[in-house]
Amino acid sequence: MKDSKKRAYNFLTFLGDMTKIIPFHAEYLLLAALVNAFLPTAQTLAIAEFVNRVEGTYGGALEVHMVLAPLMILLGIVIFKQMIPSATNLIDASAQNRLKAVLRNRFMRKQAALQYRYIEDNQSCALIYRVCEKVENRFWTGYRTVCNGIELVVKCVALMSIVMQASVLSGGAILLVSVPLFYLAYRTGKQNYVLQKDAVEVKRRYQYLARILSDRDHAKERTMFGYSGQIAKEYDSLSDYANQREAVILKKRYANMKSGSLTMVVLAVIIMLLLLPALGSGKLSNGLYVGLVTSVLNLVQGMSWNLSGIMQGAADLNAYLKDVSVFLGMEEKAEAIVEPRKIPGFRVETIEFRKVSFRYPGREEYVLKDCSLALQGDKCYAVVGRNGAGKSTLTKLLTGLYEEYEGQILINGRNLREYRYGELKWMFSVVFQDFARYALSFRDNISVGNVNEENERLLGRIIEKLELEPCVQELPWGLDSKLGKLDKDGVDLSGGQWQKLAIARLLYSQAPVNILDEPTAALDPKSEAKVYETFRRATMGAEDSLTILITHRLGAARMADEILVLDQGRIMEQGTHKALTGVENGLYREMFESQRCWYEA
Repeated sequence: MKDSKKRAYNFLTFLGDMTKIIPFHAEYLLLAALVNAFLPTAQTLAIAEFVNRVEGTYGGALEVHMVLAPLMILLGIVIFKQMIPSATNLIDASAQNRLKAVLRNRFMRKQAALQYRYIEDNQSCALIYRVCEKVENRFWTGYRTVCNGIELVVKCVALMSIVMQASVLSGGAILLVSVPLFYLAYRTGKQNYVLQKDAVEVKRRYQYLARILSDRDHAKERTMFGYSGQIAKEYDSLSDYANQREAVILKKRYANMKSGSLTMVVLAVIIMLLLLPALGSGKLSNGLYVGLVTSVLNLVQGMSWNLSGIMQGAADLNAYLKDVSVFLGMEEKAEAIVEPRKIPGFRVETIEFRKVSFRYPGREEYVLKDCSLALQGDKCYAVVGRNGAGKSTLTKLLTGLYEEYEGQILINGRNLREYRYGELKWMFSVVFQDFARYALSFRDNISVGNVNEENERLLGRIIEKLELEPCVQELPWGLDSKLGKLDKDGVDLSGGQWQKLAIARLLYSQAPVNILDEPTAALDPKSEAKVYETFRRATMGAEDSLTILITHRLGAARMADEILVLDQGRIMEQGTHKALTGVENGLYREMFESQRCWYEA
């Protein structure tokens, strides 16, 4: 997979990966398939030899040693057929565990390295889900399909070679019917994959609804709003649709299987009849005729059940590998998975947007249009605007999540694109609106903000400044208490405490630029203002940091040194709270007056 960005991930690449990751398991499965493939031929010859020897002693005494060899061969075949499934089950479990360890790690690293635009694109997310969901199972099932296909082809060829020695016409009949059957089964498999792909997308949606109806995170609102019935209807509708799609797949597969089965039965009868002249002329012994008839009937039975499944699996594997190829070919972001890279002696003096325009991939309208602004270090700025004005987009561009913008973004006069992404990671620390709640210890929830350094004194100061000490004292094991609902003894925090913990994580990073991107949007306006006030007090005295508060509510904006009002994709007003509220017919003044009642006692 090292060259995945340069070449397509095709069938040969897939086989190469399987033999590298699980060489023993892959070789075992292939060897077992080849042995299984030659068993019918061996069985045919053993039966022929047994019948011929018994027939040769007709009218005389049959001695055991005369038929012992073919009987031992037949017994060995039976024992092998009984033992091989158990051994294969053990190989299955071991192979999938190994594949899980290797492939999931590779695919997760690829996901982590992707350009951010894929994360916000529904089609890309759907493809990533299809590729990465149970990847070890998809690879192992695909490889088993390949081995089963090889087994079936070799089995047919081996038997056909014996048949053609007695009757070329019979061998030709097998070939004439088998090739169209293989093609028909493969084409049906491709059609089924398209239907299955649609069913998987629907299944992903109704599984999300199932979580809403069952998990603890939604329990309170589920009880309060009583929406279970309505969600259940939507769940049933999507579930029924997916089941109908899967039912169509099963019907097509069954019809294909049965039509092939009937064809093969007719073919078997024709072969028996075509071999009779060879039997009558002595070109074919009675024993070989019995053995061939037995093997052909077994082959027909096996093909009627296995051919459709193998071809379906082959089509599924082919389509899946195409998805894998697209996934592995997705553009990666340089240094996306590297740790933050500190720049010694660096401090932010200026941040400037010069006529920056940006629109999200696949959209025509611009979120930002000729947007210009200038920020000075050691200050606290508030970026305000209505919902959808593009405030969070400023954060995404500034932190390097999106690079496809027009104009220039400068940090200390240097183009943002000239900084390494690892340096930008260190430079900016952000608390987003949908901040993470880690099911880790209280201490680890903060310390993940800076994985390169451990600073107990800084940790203690942050907890004190954010007034989290009472919370820590109430926890059963203090800072080492597990949070969340993953562990049996995990402790859940209130919404405000989780928000303070996210801010603590930001402060622990000691980044030159701190950004709060509406992390308190779920709080009421007064509570939001209190959280921002606490944050402001906690950052006082941090002379080397620049702070950006992004909000559509203006309670927090009043504490900023300067306010930037974003509207229609650009900065429309800039100044202090006092100055902006004094602007006649100003946008900020209008917004503040409409929200004044939120903050008045």
